[in-house]
Amino acid sequence: MPLIADYFGPVVFRVDRHHPTSIPAQIASGMRGLVASGQLAAGDRVPSTRELAGQLGVSRGSVVTAYDQLISEGLLKSSQGAATVVHPELRRVSTPPPTRPVPGRSRADRPISLKPSAGTAGAIRPAAWRRAWREAASFAPAALDRSGQPELRRAIAEHLRLARGLVVDPDSVLVTGGSREGLLLILMSLGRALNVGVETPGHPGLRNVIPLAGHTAVSCATDERGLVVSALTEGLDALLVTPSHLYPIGGSMPATRRAALLEWAAERGVVIIEDDFNSELRYRVSPLPTLGTLPSKGSVIALGTFSTLLSRQLSAGYVVADAATSDRLRETRDTLGMPVSPVTQYAIAHLLEGGFVRRHTKATHKRLAERKETLARCVLPALRAFEAETIQQERSLGVDMVVRFPDPAAQGRFVGWLEECGVVGASISDGLLLSFGHLSEDDFERVVGVIASASTTRPS
Repeated sequence: MPLIADYFGPVVFRVDRHHPTSIPAQIASGMRGLVASGQLAAGDRVPSTRELAGQLGVSRGSVVTAYDQLISEGLLKSSQGAATVVHPELRRVSTPPPTRPVPGRSRADRPISLKPSAGTAGAIRPAAWRRAWREAASFAPAALDRSGQPELRRAIAEHLRLARGLVVDPDSVLVTGGSREGLLLILMSLGRALNVGVETPGHPGLRNVIPLAGHTAVSCATDERGLVVSALTEGLDALLVTPSHLYPIGGSMPATRRAALLEWAAERGVVIIEDDFNSELRYRVSPLPTLGTLPSKGSVIALGTFSTLLSRQLSAGYVVADAATSDRLRETRDTLGMPVSPVTQYAIAHLLEGGFVRRHTKATHKRLAERKETLARCVLPALRAFEAETIQQERSLGVDMVVRFPDPAAQGRFVGWLEECGVVGASISDGLLLSFGHLSEDDFERVVGVIASASTTRPS
């Protein structure tokens, strides 16, 4: 098969050492552009890392990093003893190649949101999905289990053991149509006209589910370390918490506060509903222990979703509870029916059991670490030039950034300038939150270029 250079000459695309985006990210973007334009087709051989490094005048390590990223995305395929090729199962993309953005005040055609979002841009590779669907389609269930197919419940239990240290019986796992449907299932099984505590701020999507079940949402105070246990009010029947990632600022609840919360709830008979929002994508440290792994005499129900690990478009998740609560959940599940088809469940089970999720998470951690380096190298100095104070925190995604300004007027000018450039941030009580983990590579490049230009195109 021909090499890229055979078609495009000694230089396939150019990289710019002065551009705020890292060299590996530029190489990956250039390769995506060649595939998107049709200049590279499925099965075409690409240069070796040494060849492309020589063509571009960069280090081989930069090309290796770029290729690793493209392999994890399913764009390239590498086999032992064989040349690296464009993935043979990749269908041609009809969109034009990406162009390098020029920061300025003109509004982009499509605004980019830096508001916090569940999961990352690292979606499931098409080839992995196709294999999973083929396996699932050939496996006809003997009967539909409304609690979830046994194969998926076993796979979820094993995944929780390996990834979260949570040992559960597969019979305690119920498959749901995502976190919102899972929360609705829990609330309907607990009773009627309950007072359900919710973090403030907290995820609006889940908060809005509570009235649908006929319950009352009660706001509970938070700080940078999550829910403030000492400020909890009496009279709660249940409490929805995200101890690993407080939305939207990303605070994590320390172990002492987790223990205090469990003790407080057990003494009052309050059911804890733990939403494990984005906890598995912490890349510098291991995920914090779930409340269910800590000693407690109370009831803790775990609420999970596959949108973080697999795809934001995948409406599937799970609930894990003790035996007594599982029985009530199962009764409600029997009445409502199963919202997730058996084929989808088998496909998810295949991805969990085949090791794809572990490999996918490892590749995502690497990508997030590279974005953190880009932010530190280019974005933070530009914001300091704007007299803004930047605060990086080790959050679940590791790339969220809080920007604080000298006064509200300065923040307003900066926010307005970003919006003119087609970038939208999330205003919080003490500044502006910029979240990068969910962006595609091209959108991330564009945002970095815009913000890095703040020192030269400073809004007045």
